[in-house]
Amino acid sequence: MEIIIRERNSIPVIDIIGEVDLYNAKEIKDTIENIIKSGKYQIILNLQKVPFMDSSGIGTLVTGMYRLKKYHGSLKIINTVGSVAKVFKMTGMDSHLEIYDDEDSALKSFQ
Repeated sequence: MEIIIRERNSIPVIDIIGEVDLYNAKEIKDTIENIIKSGKYQIILNLQKVPFMDSSGIGTLVTGMYRLKKYHGSLKIINTVGSVAKVFKMTGMDSHLEIYDDEDSALKSFQ
């Protein structure tokens, strides 16, 4: 798995590339934590290039969402595709997480 952090309109965007599972989900958690420590509480997480995510990955996203809410922030998930979108729907996470079709939609939701 590869993690790329960039900014758009001063909002951190985390691009995840590769599968997310028990063995690497902590890297996402640590990335979100580091962004929080830098004083940014609005984050976009791009899952367009994630072909698979297990329950550890989903748990990491939920933890990140609640951590950001403590600071009145939010985690916006974008570009869920294939099996990841199916897992979110089957587990009901699509109604708990803020999921957007694309980066522009997520950015507009911050305004």
